[in-house]
Amino acid sequence: MNELPFYRYRASSKDIYEVSDVIEAYSRKEAINRLKKLDLTPIEVEQLRFAFLYKDLELSLGSKISRKDLVFFLSQLSKLLHAGVGVMESFRIIVEQTTNKNLQKVLLKILHSLRNGTSLYLSMLEHRKVFPNLLVEMIRIGEATGELTPVIDDLETYYTKQTKTSNEIRSAMLYPIVLLVVTVAVTIFLMIVVVPQFQKTFESAGQELPMITKFVLEVSAFFKTSGLLVGLGLAAVAVLINMYKKTEKGHRFFSKFALKVPIFGNINKNGNIIRLSRSLATLINNSVNAIESIQITRNIITNDVYQDVLDKSLYNIQNGIPISAAFSDQWAVDPVFARMLSIGEETATLGEMMNSLAEYYDREMDSQVERLKTLLEPLMIIFLALIVGTIVLSIMIPMYGLMDSGYGM
Repeated sequence: MNELPFYRYRASSKDIYEVSDVIEAYSRKEAINRLKKLDLTPIEVEQLRFAFLYKDLELSLGSKISRKDLVFFLSQLSKLLHAGVGVMESFRIIVEQTTNKNLQKVLLKILHSLRNGTSLYLSMLEHRKVFPNLLVEMIRIGEATGELTPVIDDLETYYTKQTKTSNEIRSAMLYPIVLLVVTVAVTIFLMIVVVPQFQKTFESAGQELPMITKFVLEVSAFFKTSGLLVGLGLAAVAVLINMYKKTEKGHRFFSKFALKVPIFGNINKNGNIIRLSRSLATLINNSVNAIESIQITRNIITNDVYQDVLDKSLYNIQNGIPISAAFSDQWAVDPVFARMLSIGEETATLGEMMNSLAEYYDREMDSQVERLKTLLEPLMIIFLALIVGTIVLSIMIPMYGLMDSGYGM
C-alpha cells in the first residue's frame, strides 16, 4: 500500500496569526480542503518530495507530552477556568501562550474540535497518544458531573506532585552514577596517560619494582591494549540489556529487579506506591467507584509487579473482598498501606486516606534519598581516594628508590 504524500503548509488562523505544519493528503486539493475544515485559511501548500524524511514530524504529534508541559497546560487551564473563562476561550489563550510547537499544534486541533461542537473529552480522546490515560478519563468524569474545574485542579496537583516524585527518584539514581563515572574517568586517565610516562623511567632504570607497582603497570598495559575492546563489549552488553528490557519477559524481570535491588529497591517501591495512591485518590475523590479507579490506575502504572498487584486486588474486590483485604498479603505492598486502607474504609474516607498514604510515602522517600546521598557521597569519595592513592603510591615507592640510588643525577 502506497503511503500518502506529505504537504507542508502555512495557513492563517482565527486564533494564531499564522500556523506552519505538515499534513498528509492524496492531493494538494484535498490538503487545502482538509485545512479549511480545520478553520485554517491556506497561504502556501506544497508537496514534500522526500516524504519519508518527515515521518518524525508525524510521530512527534503522537508522542507523549512532557511532564513539564503537562503541568504548565493544567496550571494555565485551572487559572483560566477559575477566572470564569470558558473552556474554548481558555484553550485559545493557552495556544497563544505555549512555546512548545508540538503541544501548540495538538491544542489547536483540540480547539478546532471544540469549535465544531465536540466535547472536550472526545476532542482529547483523539490525542490519547499525547495525553495520559488518567487525564483523559478524568476529563470525561469532570464533564459528566459538571465539575470540570475541580477535576482540573486535582489533575494539576496530581501531576505536580508526580513530577516531584519522579525527579527525586531520578536524583537518587543519577547521583551515584555521576560519581561512578567520574571515578572511572579519572582512573582511565591515570592508567592511559600518567602511568605510562613513569613506566619508561622504571624500565630504563632496571630496578626491581614493588608488587603494587607491577600490578598497576599490568592494569595500565591492559587498558592501553584492550581498553577499546572492553568498552565496545560493555556497550554491546548495554544494547542487549536494553533490547531485552523491551521484551515482555525482560520488562517483567527488570520491574521485579528494580524493587529488590539493594539500597534503591525501597525508593523504587515507594515511588510506585505514591503513584498508585495518588491516582486512586484523584479518581475516588471525584466519585469514581473503586473498581473503575483500579482499572484506570492499572493502565497508568508501568511496573509489571504493581500491575499484578492491581489485577489481583481487582479480582478480589469483584469477588466481594474489602479493598483493604484485597491489597493485603502481597509482597510489593507495605502492611501500613493495607492498614490505612482499612481505616479509610471504616470511616468512609478512602480517597482522603489514599492522599494521606501518598504524602506519607513521599516523606519516606525524601528521607531515603537524603540518607542515600549522605551514605554514598563519603563512600564514593573513599573509593576514588583508594584508587587514586593506590596508583600514586605505586609510582612514588619506586621513585623514592630511584632517588635514593642517585638515578638520573
